[in-house]
Amino acid sequence: MGRTMRAMVIETPGGGRNATKITDIPYPECGDDQVIIKVMAASICKHCEAGYDKGEMGLTAPEDYPIVLGHEFAGEVVETGAGVKNVKIGDRVTVDNTVLCGECYYCQKDQPLYCENFGSMGHNIHGGFEQYVAALAEKTFIIPEGISYEEAACTEPAACCMRAVDRMDIQYGDKVAVLGAGSMGLIMAQLIKNSSANDVVVLASTRSKLDLCEREFGIKTVLVDRNDPKKHEKEIADMFPHGLDIVVDTTGSSDMCNSAFNMLGKGGKLIEYTKVKNFVLKDAWQFAMKELSIIVSWCQTHNYGRCIEAMAKGYLNMKPLITHEFSLEDYLEALDTNLTDRNSIKVIIHPHWEKGRRKV
Repeated sequence: MGRTMRAMVIETPGGGRNATKITDIPYPECGDDQVIIKVMAASICKHCEAGYDKGEMGLTAPEDYPIVLGHEFAGEVVETGAGVKNVKIGDRVTVDNTVLCGECYYCQKDQPLYCENFGSMGHNIHGGFEQYVAALAEKTFIIPEGISYEEAACTEPAACCMRAVDRMDIQYGDKVAVLGAGSMGLIMAQLIKNSSANDVVVLASTRSKLDLCEREFGIKTVLVDRNDPKKHEKEIADMFPHGLDIVVDTTGSSDMCNSAFNMLGKGGKLIEYTKVKNFVLKDAWQFAMKELSIIVSWCQTHNYGRCIEAMAKGYLNMKPLITHEFSLEDYLEALDTNLTDRNSIKVIIHPHWEKGRRKV
């Protein structure tokens, strides 16, 4: 048997936790246009990894299994293919996980996010929950000085949030609220704060996350009472008598979506940045009379460069969002922490840490 490495593998389609193994797999081969990266940090995507844990398959087709998850990662280049010129051995890099065909209808239409053959490392191509990973060199981005591997591993969610901000089409002076203070909500709020919006406020039900938002990012917050939305709606109405121009939902709550419509002013936009189950519009008349819009944003491609620059310039600070770090061998404990600890935000996996090592 050739060289092997440790990896978190889901062995069978829809197998969920019962099919999740930390095991040895073959060390990757490096193609001419690829690099091999020693993965130094990989971040758990709470939404996606929780889905796989329940037996969902996301973008992964049955023929893609066994699959290594982990679409948010960063590391050191340890090998380069014969045709690679943009990076060298020893470079610190993060990787845009999207792999696009360039030939389908949407790629030819310059809409690559809708690629009909959409590839995604950590979904239908091996991702970063392994000690070494092969990636296209053209998808690598140099990590700036002063940015850690752990922070750089969070570039993917930042890039997705940046796509959503583009979709918002913020106008100078807009008043914006973000629902939810998880990783996506706190990243989104920072990007909006550094846009042409006049105001941004974060609404959430976990006091510790709101305190972090105010302390680290200087962004206003409102505590949500899950049993009485009228409380936060009144507080927003007192702040913005004509209503909000944009509300960004990162919660996936049908009740919060309906609350968003109550807080929006005329011509307002709800940006739906998550999947909402069993959504029912409670006041269709208000929705029509105020000419409200719903815009959906869910993924990204070609946004890593801008996100890296935003981090380097201090517009986007990922460090306060990293609350827990675990070894690869303790992946399932790390996932459970992310799912059950309401104070957790970004949980980082370290493929080269020994089992049991953690930082919380």
